[in-house]
Amino acid sequence: MNKRIFVIAFAAFIFPFSAAAQLFQPLGIGFQGGERQGPYSQPRMHVEGDKLYVCTAKGLYVRDLTDDGSDWLSAGFEGIPLQDYVRRGDDMLALRYNEGGTFLLLSHDSGQTYEDVTPDVFRLRDHEHLPSLAQHPTDPSILLLSSMFKGVFRSTDFGQTWERLTYVFYGNGSASFVGFHPAQPSILYHCGEGGFFEPHFYVSYDDGQKWVNHSDDLMFPGDNCVHRPSFHPTQSERWLVGGEGCVYLSDDNGQTWTCQNYWDDKARSAYWYFSAFDTERPETVYLAGDVYTSFSNRIRLMCSTDGGRSWLPSQEMTTEERTLVNDLQQYHDRLIVYTESGVYTVAKADLIEQSINSVHTMTADGGPTATFDLQGRRLAEPRRSIYLKNHRKYLKK
Repeated sequence: MNKRIFVIAFAAFIFPFSAAAQLFQPLGIGFQGGERQGPYSQPRMHVEGDKLYVCTAKGLYVRDLTDDGSDWLSAGFEGIPLQDYVRRGDDMLALRYNEGGTFLLLSHDSGQTYEDVTPDVFRLRDHEHLPSLAQHPTDPSILLLSSMFKGVFRSTDFGQTWERLTYVFYGNGSASFVGFHPAQPSILYHCGEGGFFEPHFYVSYDDGQKWVNHSDDLMFPGDNCVHRPSFHPTQSERWLVGGEGCVYLSDDNGQTWTCQNYWDDKARSAYWYFSAFDTERPETVYLAGDVYTSFSNRIRLMCSTDGGRSWLPSQEMTTEERTLVNDLQQYHDRLIVYTESGVYTVAKADLIEQSINSVHTMTADGGPTATFDLQGRRLAEPRRSIYLKNHRKYLKK
């Protein structure tokens, strides 16, 4: 079938590249806050109320998100290269980058003093890696921990003792995730990249007793990872997961999956590590990732306004040096993006607006009455989203 290219009537409103770069507003942490300590560490961040806590190579730092002029302050574990932490009142369990077999530090005074509580099982190899730490959404004493070589472990006493739930070998320790379903915490997942660089995605529906291998169900094209899933805030059965240039949706708690997109076009391709459903507008979804190069200096954000079924072109930030995405969080009307080069905020409304105005072609011919999504695909019936008809934008609520 012949295809023709249509230029959208609102092309005059397309933002230049510099506008995309201006989306990313630095929070000025003052140093390479997210710099990884070797290939298998990936520091995270947490929004607690109006405070942003960031794990860095120099310890835990905090900033007040209500005050644009506030400073970053040390918040514990000073001088320790941290990957992640969990909190239970004044108790904190920190996951640090490996140094001599030390991984887990327990504090009873919010990180001011601490002790090494790393179990012996993780000290038996010279190059052991613990990529991911997760906390139960309602019981802060229950934790999950993934080991690159030993498997998935659970603690019910805030890290004092651990039991092994399953064995797994990860091929890529910096793309390994373990966690609880936030609304159905008896559902557990661990995902990433297997020992032969294949997609790895296991789910337990009975609190870790049995695990179902859904790796083949996703049918990732090529060599791919399964990155950290996100969950619809009101339809708990709907999951979304990003991969290497693709995104998948499930409407039945991860049992079956549909490939929404596989992009080999430059506007949407990236290692999509992190996704998030908007907490106030759940049909709006965000992806954060970086481009496919061994020396990546480009961070990309992409959004969907129809629940992840179609995606707008990405918006990009270029840095002078290599940078990778470490985490993505939300704070009201802003996204917070944590990279090796620093911490940035992005206004959600600006991201959506610039992404919509980036669309300038349709790739199918259907005449003046045909309707298209923002990727140029013809629609039989407009969805609840922004769509194109007769070269004009429409918003269906």
